[in-house]
Amino acid sequence: MTHRTITTRIITLLLAGVMALAPHSVSAQTPALPGQALEINPPVINTKANPGETIKTQISIRGLSTSKLLVSNDINDFTAAGEDGSPKIMLEPGESNPYSMKSWISPLPKITLNPKQISDLTVNIAVPANAAPGGYFAVIRFTATAPELKDTGVALSASIGTLVLLRVNGDAKESVDVEEFFTSVSGNKGSLYEGAPIQFVERIKNAGSVHEQPRGQITIKDMFGQKVANLNVNLENRNVLPGSIRRFEQPLDNSVIGNKILFGRYTADLVITYGSTGQQATASLSFWVIPYRLIGGVIAIMLVLFFLIRFAIRRYNNYIIGQTRGRRRR
Repeated sequence: MTHRTITTRIITLLLAGVMALAPHSVSAQTPALPGQALEINPPVINTKANPGETIKTQISIRGLSTSKLLVSNDINDFTAAGEDGSPKIMLEPGESNPYSMKSWISPLPKITLNPKQISDLTVNIAVPANAAPGGYFAVIRFTATAPELKDTGVALSASIGTLVLLRVNGDAKESVDVEEFFTSVSGNKGSLYEGAPIQFVERIKNAGSVHEQPRGQITIKDMFGQKVANLNVNLENRNVLPGSIRRFEQPLDNSVIGNKILFGRYTADLVITYGSTGQQATASLSFWVIPYRLIGGVIAIMLVLFFLIRFAIRRYNNYIIGQTRGRRRR
């Protein structure tokens, strides 16, 4: 395994949770050199600009080590690594990305951080005048090294970074589709279940040219048209990059329906809202909840009882008949 491959895996693991947009700061500690920890804020920069405009934003870095840290940086492209939102950092030569903006970001200086010191870095982004409307992406990665180790040849260090998502204003293509909408239990798709919990899964595809944060609701109704529950989709405002599919999941369990017992046929209607004008994407499905094992067990018990009672009645009848015949012989 090459050094580049190891480094790429470490970077991907450390940035995997950033796309969730949940935390306000992210910290990482290199597994190879304990104590070289950084905290960064914000983990994601989501901004807009006009073609030909230069904008400024800021990244704050805090050293969590007990000694000084030399912090270097790199600017790379990234794309979606899978459907869970993990970013894939593009480090290999020749990798192309139509949404690249790493060349738009001015180089950042190396800094030295004292223990617990916070340093604010200004990030300058110069948008080309001929930039087409749509979304562009880059990641600014920071690597911490103890100053005394910088010339020792020790190169395996974890990186932590800020994802930069920029929308160039203009008539960009906005298109989101529901690639798949289904239910599952224990990871197995289906439409017949014994009861809750049931997992709802949406695979949302971005067919446009700009990153989207689709949000919506799933409305679940019973066979009589009565609403059973509402499930929220993407309350965390997670991004779906152009040309990628992102998976969202919500459980239908006691936290949603309480102690209610599900039985019968149900329908689920999904409505997703996205884009600058509130466009919508929809999907529907139906499923059954029947505790067939419980019902089968009850039926089996009833059959056993039926045959036992039938056998007992037959034995009793034979006994009565035998008694009657005995009296007649006397």
